[in-house]
Amino acid sequence: MESILEFIKNRKSTIKIAHRGGMGIYPENTLKAFHNSVDNHNVKMLEMDLQITKDNKVIVLHDETLDRTSNGTGKAIDFNYEEISEFDAGYNFKDEKGEFSFRAKGVKIPLFEDVLKQLPHTYLNIELKGNNPQLVEIMTHIITQYNAENKIIIGSGNYLQNKRVLMNFPNCCHYLSEAEIYLFGIFGSIGFGRNYWKNFQLAEVPLNYHGIHVYPLLKKAAYKMKIPVFVWVINDQQTYHKLKSDGVAGIMTDRPDIF
Repeated sequence: MESILEFIKNRKSTIKIAHRGGMGIYPENTLKAFHNSVDNHNVKMLEMDLQITKDNKVIVLHDETLDRTSNGTGKAIDFNYEEISEFDAGYNFKDEKGEFSFRAKGVKIPLFEDVLKQLPHTYLNIELKGNNPQLVEIMTHIITQYNAENKIIIGSGNYLQNKRVLMNFPNCCHYLSEAEIYLFGIFGSIGFGRNYWKNFQLAEVPLNYHGIHVYPLLKKAAYKMKIPVFVWVINDQQTYHKLKSDGVAGIMTDRPDIF
């Protein structure tokens, strides 16, 4: 398996990335979603979010709380993983017919280690949620244990957490925090701050921010700094194919089934 940077560099086409495993068609951030996107939709890279539990286990979960995506209530940090594993991660998911088709089907909130064990040949795009330094520390042990440095992109939308990521994972592929993305667009597009931006191997950018179409500026900055661009989150075919023709390196989508 080539390194993730080589995979991005040597791609023959735009990389299709299943956002939260393909949350438009499967319960998000679950092994059910991850396996189906890889096995059924030719996905080579999965995007996912990580949180920490009360007993210092790293779980795949976007929100700070369990409420939206499961039948649990409360913050993940207040539960041991054994307790979290009892909740139904498919409970609130509605399919295109409006039916709860994954409820009571044994879908659980997984450990990140389970993803590494079960999908050893899939590239992972990881966000460490929040600002808990303990999450970064524990992740250093997990990534080392599974020799996963070369198969992951890792970062955080939180500026301080992203600084910890850069310090603790020097051999991994990194992206900019949310605050840095917009500074990158402003300063990178005029060629300013090159020594700072070289710390990052790619830019993961949105099309729009608070109603402003920011993609052209961010794309200009990325190309000027020679950094590959991933765009999130695209679910319509017209935009998807336009971005492909634009030469972006990767596109995150909730619907890996339709591209």
